Amino acid sequence: MDKKLYNLTNPQKSILLTEEYYKGTNINNICGTAIIENELDFELLKKAVCIVAKNHDSFNLKLTVENNEIKQYLSDFKDIDVEIIDIDSKDDISKIENDLMNHVFDIYSGDLFCFKIFRFKDNTGGFMLNIHHLFADSWTLGVTAKDIVRVYSCLLNRNEIIQNNDFSYVKYIYSEKEYINSDKFVKDKEYWKSIFKTLPEQASIPSSVSNSIDNFSCSANRKTFNIDKSLMDKINEFCKINRVSVFNFFMGLYAIYISRVSGLDDFVIGTPILNRTTFNEKNTTGMFINTAPLRISIDDNLDFKSFVSNIAKDSLGMLRHQKYYYQNILADLRKDYPNLPNLYNILISYQVTKANTEEGLNYTTRWAFNGNTSDDIDIHLSDLNCSGSLDI
Repeated sequence: MDKKLYNLTNPQKSILLTEEYYKGTNINNICGTAIIENELDFELLKKAVCIVAKNHDSFNLKLTVENNEIKQYLSDFKDIDVEIIDIDSKDDISKIENDLMNHVFDIYSGDLFCFKIFRFKDNTGGFMLNIHHLFADSWTLGVTAKDIVRVYSCLLNRNEIIQNNDFSYVKYIYSEKEYINSDKFVKDKEYWKSIFKTLPEQASIPSSVSNSIDNFSCSANRKTFNIDKSLMDKINEFCKINRVSVFNFFMGLYAIYISRVSGLDDFVIGTPILNRTTFNEKNTTGMFINTAPLRISIDDNLDFKSFVSNIAKDSLGMLRHQKYYYQNILADLRKDYPNLPNLYNILISYQVTKANTEEGLNYTTRWAFNGNTSDDIDIHLSDLNCSGSLDI
């Protein structure tokens, strides 16, 4: 192969492990939908989708096997076929999402993403993207949606489309290589070594552990609850007074619950970290997410405020050393504990995004669930459309 080959990044390697373990499933499908409230020119929207897919290099990455090692390369861009589907109501969106989500990608053949556009009878509508986790994370969905709406607005108003070439996943590949050879890498490694001088027991929620004899099943169900704005206002006020984040608050609640049901006072909860530390990375599509292991120590003599303050301090340390990848932490620990499977089986994530507007276009976004998870239980806290309430 004449094309330049790149190593997989650490985030991608983690996804590849999941892909190989649950081969033949759609566990790594990520699907997001944007619903635009304005009347649309759907041919221009289709053109905007194609421009964005062409301009972000992560959409053009492909996998290959070279000397028994999996590599990636940038392919020549080919125009993509974006289907426009006429539907009656928002209730029909879920069917399109499910059809997309059930597709199992061949990671070595063809595109690892698919766009669809949908159109309502009043000429409003939107678009959705299903993409393999190797080349995208949840943040990517938001970046892509924002860029498609921006480009569509430029086309509609006949403005110049400006593309920043610094928003490049290939540049992240190089920056990760620089990090691995840096003093920061060594310091981060020492930090995590100090956190896990001893190993805690693995906590679980008993009711979440499957009794299935099929240990390779990743099938899961999702339940959704909502904390309304009035209660969230009170939680936000508590956090403001006590100088902790909403994430710290819910991590504290979750940790106390885990301790009660598992009978443990020292355990780990996993939490996804954005792992985008620069402006350019925050505007780049691709797989960046790192899952960090937050070690929790329960002290029954502490009041809740003090406990959450401790979590806030520990979270700061975790964030300062977030670039040291979770799989590296496991690899280091397995030198002394070769049978260690994982540090956690429970995870909590938190994501709040700002209101979505672009040149007078208003849109809302949502994620679709692919029906699978590799953990015993995942809890996602999100407000994707700046509503002030929180979905769990």
